[in-house]
Amino acid sequence: MSETSQRSVALRILDANRNRVLEGLRTLEDLARFHSFPELQAAYKGYRHTLLEASSGWDSNGMLAARNADEDVGRTQKTAAERDRSDGLDAIAASASGRVEQGLRVLEETAKFAYPDSAAAFEGIRYRVYDTNAKLRLALARDASFFGQAKLYVLVDCRLPLRQFLDRLREISAAGVGLIQIRDKQSSAETLIAYSRSAMDALDDRRTRVIINDRVDIANVTDAWGVHVGQEDIPPSDAAALLGSHKIIGWSTHDVGQVRRAIEQCVDYIGCGPTFPSNTKSFQEFSGTRFLREAHAVLSANSAAVPAYAIGGIHVGNLQEVLDTGFSRVAVSSAVWGAENPGVATERIRRILD
Repeated sequence: MSETSQRSVALRILDANRNRVLEGLRTLEDLARFHSFPELQAAYKGYRHTLLEASSGWDSNGMLAARNADEDVGRTQKTAAERDRSDGLDAIAASASGRVEQGLRVLEETAKFAYPDSAAAFEGIRYRVYDTNAKLRLALARDASFFGQAKLYVLVDCRLPLRQFLDRLREISAAGVGLIQIRDKQSSAETLIAYSRSAMDALDDRRTRVIINDRVDIANVTDAWGVHVGQEDIPPSDAAALLGSHKIIGWSTHDVGQVRRAIEQCVDYIGCGPTFPSNTKSFQEFSGTRFLREAHAVLSANSAAVPAYAIGGIHVGNLQEVLDTGFSRVAVSSAVWGAENPGVATERIRRILD
């Protein structure tokens, strides 16, 4: 192949891959933008501008002249996976991330031949993109926006035989439970792991997700959505360090000072209570609805917008008292898990919350 022909092919490669990378970066930028990840959105925008600047000295007219989409043999060679994004936004992010990373590598290698002075810029972008893509994928996996639909949170134990446990989980999930917390101080680690893994296999995580109480190790080995810790348990920052930034961390709070600390520590959600006497956990003192009003005022005044669940002895009969404090999310245990008909109990609470 003559040098002229080689250069024409190189220009086609550069043109196609610059467009591919810019399209992928725009996709990732919009994913970050509309999930409210401002730092990631700004990073992707910066990469687009850096790429355009690095390629500003290229022969644009020559690239346009070399473009020939109709005769591009790769245009019609699509796999089934390339046409399927039914797995949701994470699948879109995965596809766009791969497109950007691979395209940058092609730009870097081809630029070494056609425009050597620009090749280093693409290498620099590529390594920065690796880190940013990882952060976005982890952030999407956490999907803290799920709290918007998860108004009802149910704490469950592992006392039922596994098959009955799973049947009950499916029943309350179908009735509208958004979050399940597996909380059982008596069961062995082996039992907790088995029940937690089975729960995640049984539930559609688009509807209901699983949190582990206290046991960071169990949350880690089962790959649960996150962990919930109390004031006397491992600190939230340490739990996050052990689990990774893509996992959800919840924290129990009993007074306004603890709510403020939770905001400062950037936990993903908080539990506020105990509101009323409970059948599942004993307390010497109850924070009551007054604390809920105070907590709601603090949370409303803070731009962090930490999701908060009222907890402790809540049931259909006193739920309106909770809602009157400004809370719109509740965590319950016996009101659903101990009910004669858990599905019906869930639906009653959901109707009031909605």
